[in-house]
Amino acid sequence: MIIRDLRGQGGAEYILLFAAIIVIAVAALYIYSSYFKFAGNETVEVKLTITNIGPSKSKFIYEANNTTGGGSRHIVSGDPGNRFFLLQPGASRTFNLGRMSGGTSFTIEGGVGDPRGGTDDLRGIGQRGRWTLTIGNQTYSWVISGPYDYRRNPTGSVLMSFSISGGGGSPFKFSSDQVQVRGNVSG
Repeated sequence: MIIRDLRGQGGAEYILLFAAIIVIAVAALYIYSSYFKFAGNETVEVKLTITNIGPSKSKFIYEANNTTGGGSRHIVSGDPGNRFFLLQPGASRTFNLGRMSGGTSFTIEGGVGDPRGGTDDLRGIGQRGRWTLTIGNQTYSWVISGPYDYRRNPTGSVLMSFSISGGGGSPFKFSSDQVQVRGNVSG
């Protein structure tokens, strides 16, 4: 009878088996993290599009402020606005407000017209604009009528407040609230 001594022969197989288990575990963790997204790291792109839906050219203005945790300061992740720009009838302009995460609160104040002079249409008299906020793949839209005059009280602007919730694998959601600064501003 021949007896074969096989001690020490299975070490390489155990090392390969251990390596395969590690590779499978790393792949599973990668798939899990890419599918569910770990909470706290998720952000969503936020954009604002303003469209002139009035009968003639006019000037428009918006200001975006971060109100997370109280207070109000210009957003720093994107374009905070706060300057006048001209739009022809039917024309649009899109502004990147940056990437925001769940738990972020912000406001957008908008107005139609520049009170510093010019024709009635440039001052926003008889003019309207559509503000469309895009948060990820969701949109929210509202209409503002002119005129806007920052020197008067009330100014004629519309202030919209938004809060982004979600993250941790669930879709981003947002809530909104409109404060009409002037009674005859359309919503």
